[in-house]
Amino acid sequence: IKYFWNAVHSFNEEQKKQFLMFVTGSDRAPIKGLGDMIFIISRHGPDSEILPSAHTCFNHLLLPDYDSEEKMKEKILLAIQNAHGFGLA
Repeated sequence: IKYFWNAVHSFNEEQKKQFLMFVTGSDRAPIKGLGDMIFIISRHGPDSEILPSAHTCFNHLLLPDYDSEEKMKEKILLAIQNAHGFGLA
């Protein structure tokens, strides 16, 4: 979990918005603020090459147990930059 927060805190503003969209389905903070949001992180297996995934309805991030902080950051960025949900045009 320490690797995770270090990675997220190192993101620029656009990456943070992409991350929020990836986990919650919205790139905006809830009306009452992020401190009021329930956010769940679950271990999703051992270290591997799979990307993180999320259940946006539940603000639930499924995160493999990556063996390094750099790998975790790389995989999270790859996931959030290539996530295309069910957005309406």
